[in-house]
Amino acid sequence: MIASLIVTLNNVTDLETDILHNVAAIPGVEIGDVQHTTRRVPITIDALNPKALEETTQRLQQCPGVAFVDVVFVHFEDDAEVNFDSSDATHLKNTDNL
Repeated sequence: MIASLIVTLNNVTDLETDILHNVAAIPGVEIGDVQHTTRRVPITIDALNPKALEETTQRLQQCPGVAFVDVVFVHFEDDAEVNFDSSDATHLKNTDNL
């Protein structure tokens, strides 16, 4: 499973410290493109299961200099193939005439 997060640092000057190095050292964590004019840092986590994802998220929250962590997206991979039959979608509202 893969998750996208936004980590908000306490202040912009924290980008110059070891905070990002500490975050990058967490297994499964990858830091995205860092803009040095904002406190927000995009992060992805690649975890084996929901428990590992939760543990990694909590570890990020506990890093000194991290103000908070927002989970933006989580992709769950399932081994079972998902089949969607459009005839099963009769409950969906037609919004063409709105």
